Amino acid sequence: MRAALAHAELDDCRMRAAFGRFATGVAFVTAEVDGAPHGLIVSTFTAVSLAPPLVSFCPARSSLTWRRMRRAGRFAVHVLGADDGEFARRAAAPGAERFAEPLPDPLAVIECDLEAEHPAGDHSIVVGRVTDLHLPAATDPLVYFAGGFGVFHPTEKEPPCP
Repeated sequence: MRAALAHAELDDCRMRAAFGRFATGVAFVTAEVDGAPHGLIVSTFTAVSLAPPLVSFCPARSSLTWRRMRRAGRFAVHVLGADDGEFARRAAAPGAERFAEPLPDPLAVIECDLEAEHPAGDHSIVVGRVTDLHLPAATDPLVYFAGGFGVFHPTEKEPPCP
C-alpha cells in the first residue's frame, strides 16, 4: 500500500466515485425552528454509541438548512424505507420544498438533542444524544450507492428485541 497518494490523483470526481461505492442508508433529518419545519436528506447517518446513546450525521458546512436547524438544539432522524426513493430524490435537491407533501412513513424515528458539532473539511460531524425512539414500520431500507437510490432486500432480518 502506498503511504500517500499524490494530490493530483485525488480529484473530486474520483473521490465521489470511491466514496459512493460504500452503500449507506438514507435518512431525513428534521428540526423545528421558530415554528417552521426544516429538513435535509443525508446518507451519512450512523450509530456512534449505545452507552451513552449517540448518533451522528455529516451535513455540508455550506448547508443553509443545517445552519437554521442547529439553532433548535435538537433534531429527529427519519430512517427512510424502500418506498421513499422518490421523496429522497426530490428532497435532496438544494432549495427543495421538503414539507409540501406528508412525510413518508419511516423505518425508525430517532429523536436527539444536539450533543456536539465538529468541523471536518467541507462537512461537519454532528453528534446527537438519543432521547426517544419510534419504530413504526417494518420494510426494506432505502440505500444510497454510486450516486443513486435503491432498495436493499436482506435475506435474513434480526428478530425484534424481546
